[in-house]
Amino acid sequence: MITNINYNHFYYFWVVSNAGSIAKASKTLHLTPQTISAQISMLEQRLGKALFIRKGRQLVLSDYGRISKQYADDMFAIAEEWLETTQGNDTYLKTLKVGISDALPKSLVTRWLAPIINSDSNIKLTCIDGKQEELLSQLAIHKLDLLLSDTPADNSYNLKVFCHEIGKSNIGLYARHTLARELQPDFPRSLSQQRMVLPGKDSPTSRAIEYWLNEQHLNVSIVSHVDDSALMKAFGKQGLGIFPAPILIRDDVKNSHQVTLIGQVSNVFQSYYLITPERMISDTFATRLLEQARMSEPPENERPDPEP
Repeated sequence: MITNINYNHFYYFWVVSNAGSIAKASKTLHLTPQTISAQISMLEQRLGKALFIRKGRQLVLSDYGRISKQYADDMFAIAEEWLETTQGNDTYLKTLKVGISDALPKSLVTRWLAPIINSDSNIKLTCIDGKQEELLSQLAIHKLDLLLSDTPADNSYNLKVFCHEIGKSNIGLYARHTLARELQPDFPRSLSQQRMVLPGKDSPTSRAIEYWLNEQHLNVSIVSHVDDSALMKAFGKQGLGIFPAPILIRDDVKNSHQVTLIGQVSNVFQSYYLITPERMISDTFATRLLEQARMSEPPENERPDPEP
């Protein structure tokens, strides 16, 4: 096991890798090129691996150098973030990188984040949309500060993260106005032989709805499983099939997609989660986000919509 790494040497390596040459790095570090070269050589000897390879007059990263630079990027970004906190009274501009699962309704994300952004000019958010597995891997290596998702963290990945439930909603089924009005009176039996668009097959919500359909002895035609919640709603808007969405955001769904709530899927719920790494700097923001999410939940109206 390698111990006692000189992190000044590692920092010099990082500056050189960003500058592209030892000569350019020497101006940034205010050290002679000979000193920098010698200290990087000492680091390579300690690691037992080359960080740079000479190609003619150029100095390029080795394969191990590229891996090391990724770690250095993370380490020194975190160090810079930490130093920002010394500016006092939380007056520094805090950049937070928030991962957002692509299955999560964006109207909910807006409801949670907008009040915090509006109330604190010192927070700058970078939002990254993607699949949960990819976002969790970025959270694990500190490329993300927080993750908002409709699925809890999978313990099988052995990630050191905290998972907080920030909301919960009943699930409703929606369709274009004319079809919804036809199906409302005899719901849920009226769903038989209808076309449906559901979330991705691995989604707990999708599995729960399919179980409910079987329990109700409803024979429906599932025309598509869609991971992206916005695309699923767009399919429903175009009349490709009935689709599920949280009753918590029923007004957003109705107004944005010109659809009507047919009825509620009994005993099926969707929970929402804030996933945070074992880092302390984001805790204040995470706490505010938890509070905002829980405050923003309006009472749910479980009755079907009246005719538009």
